[in-house]
Amino acid sequence: MDTTTRLEEEIKKTGFICRRCGRCCAGGPEDGNEVMVSPDEIRAIIGVTGLAWHEIADPYPEFIDDPSGASYTLAWCLRRTDRGCTFLGDDHRCTIYEHRPAICRTYPFMLQDGRLCISECPGLGGDEEAGDEEAQILAGDLLARSAMEEAEIEKTSAVFDEAHLAKGDRCVIDSEGVTFLHG
Repeated sequence: MDTTTRLEEEIKKTGFICRRCGRCCAGGPEDGNEVMVSPDEIRAIIGVTGLAWHEIADPYPEFIDDPSGASYTLAWCLRRTDRGCTFLGDDHRCTIYEHRPAICRTYPFMLQDGRLCISECPGLGGDEEAGDEEAQILAGDLLARSAMEEAEIEKTSAVFDEAHLAKGDRCVIDSEGVTFLHG
């Protein structure tokens, strides 16, 4: 059985149906529920919303202290307000649904070392199985997300290897370069 078919079968067996409850998008910036986004995903959101980068994404909050005296993080995440994702509408629906990041498209599923991992979600464990078409779309999205994340890690690693940080620098290192943070 090929990987896609295996994933489709596993997804169908979970009893997952998205309830569109918005719980995965709710919660403030302190809840540890960051939605990591790539520079390409941020640009896509900029393209459909007209918002600026800093209105969409924040540096991933876990910074690493470098022996040089610099501090860096290796990712961006969607901005969050006290009520949740900045794109969570008053009706608990995503305002950029058609353009949402890969992590949102595949929630509550992710691939780790080729294995399907499932996060907690009110849409899990019901008597209903995901339909063939929904499982096929999710499996394809999971494989695309995994490939994108691997490419992002590889490119970020190359940028990191070439980065020259100095004492007091605070920055985000991603696949496209080093963004120095001010303030």
